[in-house]
Amino acid sequence: MVVLELRNIGYSYEDGTVALKGVDLAIEDGEKVAIVGPNGAGKSTLLHLIAGFRMPFHGEVVVSGTQLSTSTADEIRNRVGLLFQDPDDQIFMPTVEEDVAFGPRNLKLGDVEDRVQRGMTSVGVASLAKRAPHRLSYGMKKRVAIAGLLAMDPTLLLLDEPTSGLDPRSRSELIKLLRSMKRTMLIATHDLEAASEIVDSAIVLNVEPVMKGTMHDLVRASDVLEKTGLEIPPLPKIFRTLEKSGYAVDALPLTMDQASAELTSLIDREAKHVRRGTGDSR
Repeated sequence: MVVLELRNIGYSYEDGTVALKGVDLAIEDGEKVAIVGPNGAGKSTLLHLIAGFRMPFHGEVVVSGTQLSTSTADEIRNRVGLLFQDPDDQIFMPTVEEDVAFGPRNLKLGDVEDRVQRGMTSVGVASLAKRAPHRLSYGMKKRVAIAGLLAMDPTLLLLDEPTSGLDPRSRSELIKLLRSMKRTMLIATHDLEAASEIVDSAIVLNVEPVMKGTMHDLVRASDVLEKTGLEIPPLPKIFRTLEKSGYAVDALPLTMDQASAELTSLIDREAKHVRRGTGDSR
């Protein structure tokens, strides 16, 4: 089932500056997709538009069969959970559990206490229920904001730069959390390394679509990424260097597990060449 469909989306700011042009995208139930691009590419604007916060726009946004319009915006917002780039823009209640409960109560959903507990437990903040959110670390604030979204059980999660501003450990923990969640997600980020560990496919956006494909397709298209102002993640960059040096690399790895497997395979192949006397002894 298609959860989100974008058809020829375009949007301009009040001063006439074009922010988005010709964006097409379809996301299936349970699929995780990234929008990658530099700052100013229109990533956040697109998420806000899908959530019904920016209108009017050109084209069509359809969420679970309902087309977004001024008359359906409230209905769409109830189906979509948007994580802002800065969690301080999203959490504001006196305690964590009150903040997580705000959405379900505002929407008059049933079983609020159960929803709050499930939301907090799913992101590992249940032990912080009575804590003041503004006293938490930046990474924990992001988790609380995500818990608040999950408590409303949205059809689609929109995550705006979820890893930005996090220290290495918090970043790694959040990536692991998002990867494990069985949710339909659209993630806007310029962090290709994080995207590689969370999603399978992506669209490169720079006001208009530049490229669509799997994350492996993207890291192979280094010229496209460089022109768009994006960096190839460190792991595939290392193996690209090995490839250029004459080593046969089967696939550019995106994760440490993939890199370990590829390196093992590469060492085995080189060892066989040496034993057969058909390769050099490097």
